Amino acid sequence: MFKVDKLSSEAIDNLTYDDSPNFSGIVAGECKGDMWVDDLDNPNIALVYSFAVGSFSILGEPSNIQIYSKFKDFILDSMFDQLKSKGINYFEFSVESEKAKPYILDIFNNRDIQSEDEYVFRKNDKYNGNIMVPDGYEIFKVDYECLKKLESGLFENKDFLVERLLESWGNYDNFLNKSIGYVAVNQNRVVSVIIGTARFKNIIPIDIETENSHRKKGLALALTRYFINECVDIGVMAQWDCMDSNIASRKTAERVGFQFLKKNKVYWFDF
Repeated sequence: MFKVDKLSSEAIDNLTYDDSPNFSGIVAGECKGDMWVDDLDNPNIALVYSFAVGSFSILGEPSNIQIYSKFKDFILDSMFDQLKSKGINYFEFSVESEKAKPYILDIFNNRDIQSEDEYVFRKNDKYNGNIMVPDGYEIFKVDYECLKKLESGLFENKDFLVERLLESWGNYDNFLNKSIGYVAVNQNRVVSVIIGTARFKNIIPIDIETENSHRKKGLALALTRYFINECVDIGVMAQWDCMDSNIASRKTAERVGFQFLKKNKVYWFDF
């Protein structure tokens, strides 16, 4: 397996999935992430890591059993050592191809694999009502002006936003050219963010988080509505992913009007 930054357009087509923009966007070179492939010129399988998701995904549908065997050797002999060197003792992953899934799971058949359902929602119509912002808070679009204020120290808690931007896009320009975002500010402190952390074709997946002390005040709802409305204005579609155990996230998605698209499995095990 080889670590790569760019692939040919043909290779990208063979390894990407329209319903998985977080990882397909990395394969396509649209956003930042780590990627390993089995062949530089004609890859059959890819292992991709997304900072925003916080896990790996395995993409591709190899027809040759030997490819799975070599992939297994890479995971067990190299990837686990790389993770251990970073203090990580678990492997979390999804498999994009249903055809490949049995072969991938068989690689780890001697592990105590845990799994959880992940739900995927999308929305492509605007909210036409008044967007209610809680008293004491302001909503800002993440544009050049907002980023200048962050860099000048006008807003506290800069890293709450900046880490997401740089880990997903590499620099501000890439983010501003390909994605959108909003922040909620309370007393000059960034307390809630919604960011498009990847892009594949016209799909932008959402990363949203609010500081604990500012939750249950309607900030996530307000930010999401601003985000969705801009997505519609610029001709892209927002995607919302959430785990089965994250009931609050699912309720927010449904309240905003996201429509169910599909259900995935996310797997993990300790090593």
